[in-house]
Amino acid sequence: MTLSIPIYLASKIVSRYPRAMTTATLGLLLTRLGRLNEQFLADHHRRHHCTSAEAAVLMLLANHDTQAVSPTFIGEWIVQTSGGLTATLRRLEQRGWIRRLPDPADGRGRLVTLTAAGTAAHDAQFEDLVETYRMVFTEVDAAAGLSAVRDLMQGFESLQGLASSAWWKHRADRNMTEAVEVRT
Repeated sequence: MTLSIPIYLASKIVSRYPRAMTTATLGLLLTRLGRLNEQFLADHHRRHHCTSAEAAVLMLLANHDTQAVSPTFIGEWIVQTSGGLTATLRRLEQRGWIRRLPDPADGRGRLVTLTAAGTAAHDAQFEDLVETYRMVFTEVDAAAGLSAVRDLMQGFESLQGLASSAWWKHRADRNMTEAVEVRT
C-alpha cells in the first residue's frame, strides 16, 4: 500500500523525501519518532523532578477549559490506568500541585484542580520544553507540521474509538487567538 503525502506537506517534505511513501515506512518512522520523543520527554521531566505521567496531568489541568476535571477524564486523556492515576494524583497532591475536591454533581466523586504551585511547576516545565522543541522544529514548517500531527492524532484516536483531541491548543495560543479576534 502506498501513502501519498497531502499537498499541505509539500512545502518542506517533497523537496527532501519521495512523494510517495509506503505505509510500512511511515509506520517505521512513526514508531521511531514516538520512542525518540518519549525518551526526550522522560529526560526532560526527570530534570524537573517529575514523572511523565505527573507532567501530563499538569499539562492537561493547565490547559483545560474548566477549573476542575474528574479523575476518569484525566485517565482517559493521558492514557493511564485508574491504579496508576491514583498514585500519580497522590504524588501531585503531596507536592501541593493539585487539590482533590468534592464533585457537586456526584456526592461520592472527586474533581481535580491545579493549585498555584502546580501552575508554576507546569509553566516552568513547559517553558523549558517549548524552548527545546523550538530547536527541534527549526527546519520544520510549523503549519504543515501541525496539520500533519492533527491528522495523525485523528486517525489514531478514531481507531481507538476516542473523541479527537486534535483541536486542543495550549492556553497561550488560545489567548493569543482571542486577543487577535478582539482587536479585529
